[in-house]
Order: sequence, then C-alpha cells, then structure tokens
Amino acid sequence: MTKRQRKVALTLIAVALMTTTACGMNNGGMKRQAGEARPSPEVATPSVPQTPQALSGSGVNMLNASEAKIPIMMVEGKRVISGQTFADTLEFQWDWDPATGTLRIGDNDAVYELKGGSTQAVVEGNALTMAEAPFVSGDTLQIPLSVVEDLFRDVVSYEVRDNELAIKPNPNAVDKAILNLPPEPEGQEDEWSFADDPNDPKKKKPASAGGTSSFTREALEAAVSVYGRGDAIPVQVDINTDNLISTGKRYLGVKYKFGTGPYPQTGKFDCSTFTQYLYGKEDVDLPRTARAQARKGQNVSRKMLREGDLMFFYVPGRFKTDKIVGHVGIYMGNNQMIHASPKPKDGVQITNINQPYWKKTFLSAKRLDME
Repeated sequence: MTKRQRKVALTLIAVALMTTTACGMNNGGMKRQAGEARPSPEVATPSVPQTPQALSGSGVNMLNASEAKIPIMMVEGKRVISGQTFADTLEFQWDWDPATGTLRIGDNDAVYELKGGSTQAVVEGNALTMAEAPFVSGDTLQIPLSVVEDLFRDVVSYEVRDNELAIKPNPNAVDKAILNLPPEPEGQEDEWSFADDPNDPKKKKPASAGGTSSFTREALEAAVSVYGRGDAIPVQVDINTDNLISTGKRYLGVKYKFGTGPYPQTGKFDCSTFTQYLYGKEDVDLPRTARAQARKGQNVSRKMLREGDLMFFYVPGRFKTDKIVGHVGIYMGNNQMIHASPKPKDGVQITNINQPYWKKTFLSAKRLDME
C-alpha cells in the first residue's frame, strides 16, 4: 500500500469513528431549548453522577471529563462568546426572545437575564451593571469576554486559552443561602430520609389523663438532636397552610415554562413563580428566583419539616456545584412536595421526596417567619 493509500484509509477510519460518536450525542448535538427533556428525577441515581455523552450546542468540544471549551470569537471588533453555547455547556436551561434580544439562563428558573444592547443585567432578581453590553448577532446573544467573570463567577471557573474559553467546575462555589445550616444526619441513606416535625401544632397528640403529653418528650428530644439545647425551633409565619396547599393543588397539571412571566399573564409556572404565586395569595411576598427565596426565613432540618416549608435542591450537572440552589418546592407533609417542574411530569405536580434523587440533591428547607 502506498503512502497516499494509507493516508486515505486512515482518513476513512477517522470519519467512521467520528460518525459513530456523533450518533451517541445528546439530542443529536442540537442545543437544548428551555423545557426540553432532562433525566427524570424519579429514576436518576445520585451516587453515580449522570455524565452526558456529549455536550450540546454548536462549537462546544470535549476536553476531558471535567473540562470543556467554548470558542472565543471576534465579532464587531470584540472578543465574545455565544450566550446560548455557554448556557448549553453549563447544562442550564435557556430561553431566547429574538423580538427583544433577551436571553434568560438558569436551572429550573431564570437566574440570569441579559438583553442585547443593554449594560443592565438581572442576576437573581437584582440589577447588575456590566462594563460592556451584550449584543445580538444573527440569532445569538454575544457576551463580551470582559463581563463573563462578573456574571458567572459564582457558578463556574474558567481559563482563557488563546481563542477558547476552558470551562471547569468551581469547587469553591457555595450559595450564601445555604450557609449555617442545621447539621445533616450521618450514616447510611436511610438516615437521609425526610420527616415531619413532631413539634408541629397541627400534629400535636392529645394530652394524657395526667395532663402531660407523651408528645412533649418526643418533640424535645427531636429538637435537641437537631438544633441543640440553646437554639429555638423556627416559628412559622402566621398563614393558613391548609389553604396554601389546597390552593396549590388547584393548579396541578398547569404547564411548566422556564423563565415564564406572572401566571395571570402567561398561564404557566416555573419553580419559583409557583411558590411566589401561592405565598402571594397568603399576603407573603417572595422574590422571583429560587436562589433569592432561599435567603428568606429560618433554616429547618430535613427531619423537622412542616407543611408550607420551602424546600431547596440543586440540579445535578457535570459543570455545576452541588452547593447552588436550582429548584424550589413547598412541603405538604407526609414526605410529599408540590412544585412546578419539567420532570418527571411537565408542570405542577406532587412528588414523594423520600427517594434517592431528592435525598441527595436536597440543600435546605426554610420556614418563613415574620420579618
């Protein structure tokens, strides 16, 4: 075989291998729009991280199991990255509104909102002024390289290498909302189960004939084991939790839409607009995003839950930390949570949280109190 023939043969083998690999790519290598399928929380195994077979989004290439690269492009004289490609790389959902040039990015709700031509971004519901404005080119929001760190430093680390941005997980990323939590139980998976608060007045046992309830000792021992003798058990805000839960049930089946607007205008919910809407009906104001809501109220152990407690979880991903809030729901009692989610069903649903996925991804519960 001549040198030219050997070269042709090797080329054909390489093409065949690339074609085989491409057939295994998630979504055929296409970008993931908001609301597209993710692995079902009900069947995911948390002890073994779910690693996608390939990153989605054009221009994204694998480097190794913990690193990916995004092309840095020169557009209109500026070094930029594609906002949509960046979101795909971090396995975020995103929603693109070409009419307004607005890109929303996040887990199960929109944490980041960027608009072409504006230096004003919205991050976790708060305004952020950027040094340069993103701009629209084609059907893509181009984000200047100079503002990437300001926007995403809390969730990812990266390194600029010539004409590419190398993305890595940020091991130091910790959401301030989950600091100073009650200690988690130790031991096997069974110890990570959720449980109702025995001190919940709604579940209080009747007093014995002698006027002393056996409930008192149980509640005290449970509270001391979780909070310590010097810490008070958080008191819940004065709302009708029965009404809160029954109102939530009326919206079962309402479709989920990432980054949606208020329900009266859109007829849809994402995770945090659902909790915000229900609590709003009880005259309790909650901020727009799950991350911001996690900063409200008092921390509660998974072993001391009451109806109406907000429950916060992280959303797994290869480039995501397990210390950043990505989802919120409302505890209903008896190990059930009502929430708006794209999975396992699409929309408002009731889920049994004493399952491996939810035990593993649980970050915190918050009991809203009078502020």
